[in-house]
Amino acid sequence: MSTFVELVEKRRSIYVLGTDSEYAQKEIETRIREVVKQVPTAFNSRTTRVVTLFDGANENFWNHIYDIQKEVLEGEMWDMMSGIITGAKNGIGTVLFFEDKDAVKEMPAQGIREEAYKQNNNANAQYAIWLALTEMNLGASLQHFNVGYEQGFDKGTKEMFNLSESYEMLAQMPFGSVEQEAGEKEHIDTEVQVKVFNN
Repeated sequence: MSTFVELVEKRRSIYVLGTDSEYAQKEIETRIREVVKQVPTAFNSRTTRVVTLFDGANENFWNHIYDIQKEVLEGEMWDMMSGIITGAKNGIGTVLFFEDKDAVKEMPAQGIREEAYKQNNNANAQYAIWLALTEMNLGASLQHFNVGYEQGFDKGTKEMFNLSESYEMLAQMPFGSVEQEAGEKEHIDTEVQVKVFNN
């Protein structure tokens, strides 16, 4: 079994995905549920909502993203992103990350603090699930297509799966077997990233 640090090192953004896995869909679903249940949130507010897509639901979602983004992105950006969308559709599934705006309003915070807590809550779930998928030898990446609650960009996704209007989509995490490893990753000196003071 990997140590925590080894698991953190193993987690990479994987864009070329397949469906070869030793884990059944139900096992993946159960792991995601277990992780989300334990993820910390500000004031134990539990504002994050997670939707997991498999099979036809996954394909339909990414077809929807493809149809919209091909009208938005152009040139090299479309060339790059269309490949990511295709890779996502070829995987086992996708985790959609939402924040329930109604639940967010119940937190004892307003303005910039409310936004920070909301983003932190969701980020905790994103990273925890990413590590859980990595532990299951599944590759994943974090995407941000069709996000924009105020502009209604995520309206089509909510309609597709009959989700509450109060759900705000923040990210998507397509996952599957690793069909192409990630390249070398550059790091900066930890002395720059991490400061330590004793007095």
